[in-house]
Amino acid sequence: MKHLIFFILFISNLYSYEYEWFIKDYVAEDHIHFKELRFRDYQDKILEEFTIKFELDLERLADDVYYLQIVSNKDSLVYTNVNYEIINDIIFVKLDKYQKNEIFFKYKYEEPKIAEFRWKYITDFEYNYLLRYEGILYGVAYGIIFCAFLYYLIIYFSTKMRCFLYYSLMQLFVLLSLVGFVYFSYKSHPTITVQALVDIAETLSFLFTLLFAQAILKTKERVPNVHILLNIFIILNILDLIAIFIYKYSILYIYMPFYIGILIPAIAGVITIFKGDKSAIIYTLGWMVVSIFIYLAEYYITPISGIYIVHIGTPLESLIFSFALGYMLHNLVKEKNEKEKLLIHQSKLASMGEMINNIAHQWRQPLTHLGFINMNLQLDLEDDKLDKDYIRNKIEESNLQLDFMSKTIDNFRDFYKPNKEKELFYISIAIQKAIDIMKPIFKDKKIDFKFEIKNDKELNSYENEYSQVILNLLTNAKDVLIAKNIENPEIKIVLDIKDETSIVLVMDNGGGIEKKNIDLIFDPYFTTKQKGSGIGLYMSKMIIESHFKGRIEVENRDFGATFLIKV
Repeated sequence: MKHLIFFILFISNLYSYEYEWFIKDYVAEDHIHFKELRFRDYQDKILEEFTIKFELDLERLADDVYYLQIVSNKDSLVYTNVNYEIINDIIFVKLDKYQKNEIFFKYKYEEPKIAEFRWKYITDFEYNYLLRYEGILYGVAYGIIFCAFLYYLIIYFSTKMRCFLYYSLMQLFVLLSLVGFVYFSYKSHPTITVQALVDIAETLSFLFTLLFAQAILKTKERVPNVHILLNIFIILNILDLIAIFIYKYSILYIYMPFYIGILIPAIAGVITIFKGDKSAIIYTLGWMVVSIFIYLAEYYITPISGIYIVHIGTPLESLIFSFALGYMLHNLVKEKNEKEKLLIHQSKLASMGEMINNIAHQWRQPLTHLGFINMNLQLDLEDDKLDKDYIRNKIEESNLQLDFMSKTIDNFRDFYKPNKEKELFYISIAIQKAIDIMKPIFKDKKIDFKFEIKNDKELNSYENEYSQVILNLLTNAKDVLIAKNIENPEIKIVLDIKDETSIVLVMDNGGGIEKKNIDLIFDPYFTTKQKGSGIGLYMSKMIIESHFKGRIEVENRDFGATFLIKV
């Protein structure tokens, strides 16, 4: 058995001996001497004319009703002894107990060529309820499969998960295979090239089914022996593809039934289930359904033609898998949201720690000053040098320090207060807020800081979030300069506008970022600091991309790292 198309379409009695119980076919090249019709004998034989004869056993037919379906060049039909009708360019003859026991079809070509004739019979049910609506069946099947292909291809590009890519490509090649089957159903002899293309699509559909099974069942980690088994069949399909390019037809599926190609991942799914992975149940069910439908199509167990069976079973599998993958995607999104909530919470804790550290740094000097005031008062009290004016001056001096400390708290409170609504603000103002918080630390650590405004821009968004991003970058730059003990440490911010896009450069002379780390620094939990959380830059990237629809990048320039914020 050479091609799946011959199974599905029941092309002749050579592949479907079940016909013999009430119908036999014969051929005569001279219209007189008939012999048993063998498809292989006339597969490549050139004829100018021929006659096909069908003998019906009307006693065996009894009260049953069938329809003889003939695919041929109807324009070359010069004689028949029965009434027929043409549906979708195919000849149909009613077979019942009232039909002639011998039916003849005589063909004559203008020029000799390969005989174009293929037949099968269909049931009365299929004739009345499926044949006339097959266009709707095909359209629905193709629509479901194509939507599954397109939808999960898009999901792959957003998730980069290989299982979605394999599933999408599997659907694509299944779709191409089904289209090829339907195309051949209207042809008596497929051309070698077109048949090879359909064989390639079939083999690729099986190949990506196996790859999808490996990815979705995670066989490499969970069931290594099953993974090896799937690898063997993957290699066989790859070799079969090579054979198709050489011999123009599939060799693997001459010797192996097609349902086996789907049964293998189904067996892998069953083993995975017994290993404790309950999520494999739905996928296993889908493979089982398709395997059963292909089995029915190959071995003629149902009264419905194989082409209809696979057009029912394949989209059914697509629907089952789509529900399963949709549920998986829902869980992935839920898991991602939970991780983001955890990151946001950790970011808040980190910001709170940074805020407390900055407050402590800015309070250190006024607290020291207040300590000196109290010490002076105590010494003057012991020396009896206190008077009203002196006490009044010390109280005013203390109040100034307390006012400074209070304003510091207010500044930090406003800075970290979440914005629930968007507001208009200038980028330079948002940057300056972050600078005001870091300036005392820069002064204390003797870091030379510059802020250059070439052009400014007004945004309608969340000002405090933009300031927090700048604060994260300034804090990281400060930490690098201190950790590396850089002589003459410098940090510079440049704000400019190009093509209506704001570009903020945050630069330092800390020596830059190692090449092996530069592509990782925006990943969550990645840090080069001993006590770093690895979420500051990740949250900065999330804020710029999600809330400002912009980009944040990093590159090494001159003497250090340069971060670019483009909004």
